[in-house]
Amino acid sequence: MKQFLWTVLSTGSLAPFALANIFSIDTSGVRPGPIAVVSDARSATVRWKDANSRQWSAEFSLDSEKPLITGIGVNGKKVIDRASPVYRCSTGKRRGGFDAFFDFPPSAPQGTRSFLGEFHATGARAVSIGDRMELSFDGMKLGIFAGTIRYVFYPGSRLIKQEAVLKTEEPDTAYFYDAGLKMTADQDRSVGGNMASHISYFDANGQFQTVTPPYGSEWHPLAVRYRAVDAKIGAGNVAVFPAPHQYFFARDYTTNMGYAWESSWRGSVSLGIRQLPDDNSPYYPWMNAPPGTEQHMGMFLLVDDRDARSALEDVLRYTHGDRFPQLAGYKKFSPHWHLAYTVQAMDHGYDWPPPFKSVMKRIGLDAAMIMEFHGDGHPADTSGVRLKEIEALYAACRAQSDPAFLLIPAEEANVYLGGHWSVAFPKPVFWYMSRKDSEPFSAKDAKYGTVYRTGNADELWDMVKRENGYVYQTHPRTKGSTGYPDKIRETAYFRDPRYWGTGWKAMPSDLSSPRLGERAFKTLDDMNNWGVKKRMLGEVDVFQIQESDELYAHMNVNYVKLPELPAFDNYGRLLDAVARGDYFISTGEILLPSVSVLGDQGKIVVDTKTQYTYPLEMAEVVWGDGSQTSRKLIPLTDTHEFGEKSFHWDVEAKDWKWARVAIWDVAGNGAFTNPVWREDVRENAK
Repeated sequence: MKQFLWTVLSTGSLAPFALANIFSIDTSGVRPGPIAVVSDARSATVRWKDANSRQWSAEFSLDSEKPLITGIGVNGKKVIDRASPVYRCSTGKRRGGFDAFFDFPPSAPQGTRSFLGEFHATGARAVSIGDRMELSFDGMKLGIFAGTIRYVFYPGSRLIKQEAVLKTEEPDTAYFYDAGLKMTADQDRSVGGNMASHISYFDANGQFQTVTPPYGSEWHPLAVRYRAVDAKIGAGNVAVFPAPHQYFFARDYTTNMGYAWESSWRGSVSLGIRQLPDDNSPYYPWMNAPPGTEQHMGMFLLVDDRDARSALEDVLRYTHGDRFPQLAGYKKFSPHWHLAYTVQAMDHGYDWPPPFKSVMKRIGLDAAMIMEFHGDGHPADTSGVRLKEIEALYAACRAQSDPAFLLIPAEEANVYLGGHWSVAFPKPVFWYMSRKDSEPFSAKDAKYGTVYRTGNADELWDMVKRENGYVYQTHPRTKGSTGYPDKIRETAYFRDPRYWGTGWKAMPSDLSSPRLGERAFKTLDDMNNWGVKKRMLGEVDVFQIQESDELYAHMNVNYVKLPELPAFDNYGRLLDAVARGDYFISTGEILLPSVSVLGDQGKIVVDTKTQYTYPLEMAEVVWGDGSQTSRKLIPLTDTHEFGEKSFHWDVEAKDWKWARVAIWDVAGNGAFTNPVWREDVRENAK
């Protein structure tokens, strides 16, 4: 019947039936600029130029019965033909609050639900956002979620963002989503109902692969490096990939479980990104969707009229090939790794090459701080075994340190001080985590020198101060630090400068936020409003790693201002630089070679030099007056990809006591400083 109606419509009869499928687009928000939108009764077309001044166009259908994307091409050559967005999701219930990590939605009594996306466009809008163009199409439903499909175009770029911007009103919602694009590929049809499509990617070990999918309609999962998959399509190629960090919720492990998918079936090729419902561990918390929040379920496209390898290598540029780049005058430092290295080195010998070292060097680290005896070793031992393991820890770290790589020994000790916390000393310190009343706090040992036995928080902190150690609260307000550091805010040891502050990690995941790690930022701001000068330290908090892991997605790094990497015997110099606050934190795509925060009682003056890969989204200047946190959001929607720019901002901020700066891009990647205190600015100016 539908075919008959379309045949009749083509002759001009029954026109009212045709209009039922047509929706309009509102272009009143479009301003003159580098990206234009033209529309008629049946379509809307976006036109823009790439970095090489080549003319691109993306045509969208205003007929809800047709594929949303009529075509995307360059200089008259069509690459993508008749394409539609693809979404599916699973939802469950969050238990323990939205900051909880120790959660697993499939184990909840309510179980979980899975949904396929339904899209029936009812209206559209085109809006200029700075130099960019955003097209939104109403009529997207994904189970308990509803909202719009959006496409964002960037001048001077072949990068396109596709996102479903959806809300739910259900309480305590945890979810994850898969996304993709289904494209017509009639040219790939071959005899017998087969498809001769070409799918390309770098496999989990970094080798370039091109395959022809087997016969079948399934979504074929792919374990790829760099999170990207490409299809030869039309007059070129298209690669799809997620935001490199934002799409990945926190896990204890970084195993590459296959986060890309492809399908080639009956005249169409589909590519996309995906998550999995579990990793066979007890804690796998999914993403958060607080009621009424707009969840931005995104995916990126990079369209190219060249070959697949060229397209994929251009994707790699956005993350520097999953490598934290060098920055003159800085060293890249990453703490909180549970690698069980010491016990393995004791078994295999100190000349055994641990699998993590090559991975860390490939990803660009200069220094890593491992936290041993966390589920391995004998941290609670009091018979001498622990002392042998501490001796081995320092010997093993020395063995793996070289002029270009520093391995720093530490422990996540978690006794007496409250919650989980890490301690690092600038030299070997031998100590037990308990003490009987009849045993001394410290005693001389013929082999190990001074040996401490700690029986409470005061004794432990006495040891930390005597041995020039440093402590910070790992994963504050979640995991084993739930309720901390709030519960110890008035203690003398927390207020001591040797207690650095807290860790920062992108945990939990909430795609309604333009930034990562809201929990950790809120903790940082609260601590400084308590009147204590505390900082965040970027941390990773994962267990053993191997070459094929999806590690970069779960990482951040501290860029520490140091003229050179210290030798192992002097690694305390790096710890001292962290204690001074001489560093910024980055997910890798944005760098801050210099940041200055000055001002008087009523104004904050910020100057920064910034390097970035993705187009930037916003900057924020955040400050506190001792009781309240405030922020100024500064749109950066006129920036283009792969830029380097200096910014100057004057921000009115009455009675500010401390201030910090953060910059975020369109993929949720960021770089940010720790708080600067106004009284220190005045003192330094004298």
